[in-house]
Amino acid sequence: MSDTTNKINSISSDVKILLGSIEDTSKSYINEISSMTSNNILKNKYMASINILFIFIIGIIFYILYRDYIYRIASKMTRCADINNIIDFNINDNDNSYIYNIYILHINNTNNITKDYILKLEYNFIKEETNIFLGEQNIISSVLFSPNDTITKISNAFAVFDLAEKKKRFVEYYNRENEKTYCIDKKKLATTKYKYYITSTNNEKLVDESAVKLVNFVKKYGYNDTTKLDPIYNILYAIENKKNMEY
Repeated sequence: MSDTTNKINSISSDVKILLGSIEDTSKSYINEISSMTSNNILKNKYMASINILFIFIIGIIFYILYRDYIYRIASKMTRCADINNIIDFNINDNDNSYIYNIYILHINNTNNITKDYILKLEYNFIKEETNIFLGEQNIISSVLFSPNDTITKISNAFAVFDLAEKKKRFVEYYNRENEKTYCIDKKKLATTKYKYYITSTNNEKLVDESAVKLVNFVKKYGYNDTTKLDPIYNILYAIENKKNMEY
C-alpha cells in the first residue's frame, strides 16, 4: 500500500512538473507572438508613414514642374509678343534701323542731352555694333577714376554689353596729357544724380516698352554684369524673325 502511494505521489509530482513546463513554454510562445504582432503593427505604421511622405514629395515635385512648365509657356508668349512689338516699332517709328542711342547725363545737364552727356552708347543691332562716345573732359572728370589693379577695375568700373563680342566691355578714357587710362565709376552712375535717356536714330526720345527695357538694362548691367540679357536678345531675335518673314 505504501509503495502504491509513493508511486502515485511520484507520478503526481511528474505531472505537475510537466504541466509547469508546458505552462512556461506556452507563456513564452504567447509573449513571442505578442512581441511579433506589436513589431508588425509598428512596422506597418512606419511603412505607411514612409509611403505618405513619398507621395507628398512626389506631389511637390509635380507641382514645381507644372509651375515651371506654365512659367516657360508664359515667358515664351511674352517674348513672342515683345519681339512682334519691336518689329512694329522699328518699322513705324525708328526708320527700320534697329539703332538705339542711349545717353547718360548728370541731372544738371539734361537740357541738351545730345551735347552735355557723360557717355553716349550707340547700339546698332543690324550690324551688331556697339559704339561708345565719351563727353567733354570737364563733364566726365567727376566720374573718372584710375584703377590700381585688375580687381579694383572689375569691382568699380562701368561696363556695357558689346554686341559684336557678346560679352562685357569696360568703358575707358585715355588722357593724352598724363598718358593714363581711366575708368568710369559705376557706383556714381547708379545714383539718382544721373539720368539715362534712349533715343531713335533721329535723337527722338523713345518711350515704347522695348526701348524702356533696353535703357534700364544698360543701367543695371553697368553696375551688375549678371543682369539678364533678354532686352538685348529680344531685339536680335526680332531682326531674325523679320528676315524670315521676308522670305
